[in-house]
Amino acid sequence: MKSRSKSIAPEKSAVYHVRFIAHVHLLVWEGFMRVDRASISTLHEPAISGLICEGISLVLDDAASPEWVDDYEIHDDPPVHDAKRLGKHRRRVDIKLASRRSRPRTRFSFEAKSLNANAGAADYLGKEGLGQFITGAYSADQTVGGMLAYVQTDDCDRWQARIESKVDAAIHQLGLGGRWTKIAIVNQLTHTSQTIHKRPGKLRNIRIIHTMLDCTN
Repeated sequence: MKSRSKSIAPEKSAVYHVRFIAHVHLLVWEGFMRVDRASISTLHEPAISGLICEGISLVLDDAASPEWVDDYEIHDDPPVHDAKRLGKHRRRVDIKLASRRSRPRTRFSFEAKSLNANAGAADYLGKEGLGQFITGAYSADQTVGGMLAYVQTDDCDRWQARIESKVDAAIHQLGLGGRWTKIAIVNQLTHTSQTIHKRPGKLRNIRIIHTMLDCTN
């Protein structure tokens, strides 16, 4: 059987990468839109992430979805493989999407955090949040990753301002070029930003795309 996977020509690689990032974020949005919004304002992050993954699976199985979704696969809470941890001791990323169009496969990992009265910007930016990418615990072999913020209190504008303020105040601790910059990935997502961080050792710098999802009632 002839495989559909193949290497991407260098002159097409940049265009493909932009399209890939747009696709994975659009899949997150479409998966999120299949979640009962009325039920998630009090759920914990793992439950919301699981529901979004279920929604993405529905998109991938839907005959009415565009043909490009056939190039993607979704992984819910997959383990992170490294040389230090084995079996159940491995770290786990919340959501991972992979393209089956090329080899090696292009992968995109999302770390998700709830934002509410009990969990705020410090948790989002801390070692168990954004820090997982900066240290290389997540996406060590990639140059881009994603943070998902499940906004359960107040609104996305207020939380975005709070996190931006903390990022700018701690820019030297968060790595080179960590300044918060608002960007547009897909039209459906209205609260997306990016930061770029220097990582230790021989790890390449990483671009983090931050997306806020309104999980309030």
